[in-house]
Amino acid sequence: MKKSLYLTSALVAAGVLALGSTSSMAAGKKMKVGISGSYEALVGYATNSKGFTNASPASTVLPSYNTIDVKTDSEIRFTGSTKTDSGLAIGLKIELEGDQATGARIDQSYVTISGGFGEVSLGANVAAAAALAVQPPGTGALGATGPDASAWIVMPAGISTGAAAGIGVGGGDGNKIRWKSKAFSGFTIGASYQPDTANSNAIGTNGGNAAVGDQIDGGIQYSGKVGKNAVKAGVTYWTNDAGTASKDGYQIGASVTMGSITIGAGMDEHRSQGNVAAGTPVSGTGTSLDADGVIVGAQWAQGATTLSLNYFNKQKENATGGGEDSTERWTLGAKYAMGPGVDFVGT
Repeated sequence: MKKSLYLTSALVAAGVLALGSTSSMAAGKKMKVGISGSYEALVGYATNSKGFTNASPASTVLPSYNTIDVKTDSEIRFTGSTKTDSGLAIGLKIELEGDQATGARIDQSYVTISGGFGEVSLGANVAAAAALAVQPPGTGALGATGPDASAWIVMPAGISTGAAAGIGVGGGDGNKIRWKSKAFSGFTIGASYQPDTANSNAIGTNGGNAAVGDQIDGGIQYSGKVGKNAVKAGVTYWTNDAGTASKDGYQIGASVTMGSITIGAGMDEHRSQGNVAAGTPVSGTGTSLDADGVIVGAQWAQGATTLSLNYFNKQKENATGGGEDSTERWTLGAKYAMGPGVDFVGT
């Protein structure tokens, strides 16, 4: 009887949260909504080796690229917050991408429910594996990792986008449910489940589909002090069930801040778990998702000035011809705060 009562109560509570039509909620405080945003404009110079820009080694077509380019990155953020009569904190966030080149579109869009149990996020948000990952410090116009560098420099397709372009996984904003605990003794844990990696409201496909699949991930992060130094460390794990494209992996990262200097490092490893045929694993073949990488960085911040130096290396199975594609980057970044909310950045 008690189990049935608990289940009924939970269903009623879920319905109230979704519809928001009870008299007690109507009498409560209205949600406060705020608007903020950012705009970044970059002017850059990049040169590419012509031989490397061939579509394939046998290609006779040599694409020509501009050496100077202008790029922008703008975003408008809508946030909201309120509290229920029972003390739960409800929040929302919607991000509107504002760049003319890609057209206006919604990026992250989710609601949070917070209480003594921590925070539950529902909607398009980064996974727990990304939220709890610890990365080395970095500043400037372009990060050492991520797909931004491929907007300037031609790279092998296998390592220019997605998880292969950085260290870790979970940055995608697909619809998911995510939980993060409240911090205890410096530790925070979390996990998330994404039923379908396709950005669609259609019925989610299961792991037999090689194009999409569900993802489960989790992690633990520590943030505290050792003497006068601030220390952060994290470990995350994920698994993606998508037929021949199934994979799993982990990421480890740590950083320490000593006065004005912060140093850190991180590494990750991805391994294919699917089979191209019965008893024949994908790992080691031309369609393998096997990849591993490492990143280290050091940053100095004093007053309005921040400088950073990073090294990044990533290797991934080559889709054609065997072997591996790889990228190796050294980046020197700088930021100078010119005024409230206005920074001059360079890489």
